[in-house]
Amino acid sequence: MDGKDSLRILREEIEKVTLEILELCGRRLFLARKIGEIKTEEGIPIEDLDVEERLKSKIVERCRHIGLDPKFGLRLLDILLDESKRIQRTATS
Repeated sequence: MDGKDSLRILREEIEKVTLEILELCGRRLFLARKIGEIKTEEGIPIEDLDVEERLKSKIVERCRHIGLDPKFGLRLLDILLDESKRIQRTATS
């Protein structure tokens, strides 16, 4: 197998993994919407800083365990949290 074949195979794998990540994001946002509905019914605020801090700690720990830069993990988590809060706010509308 030459370099071009290897490159093609690796790009196909990256595409596959990227699409899997998007599927997981969709699942996460579905769950966030359900959480938002419950929070609305129960009169619970959208934001829970204790929950966020615990998740951030877990992200940092997991990143270190698997060899990822924790800053990357936290940036990704920030995107996920922002979108989850947006979804939860729309669940209250």
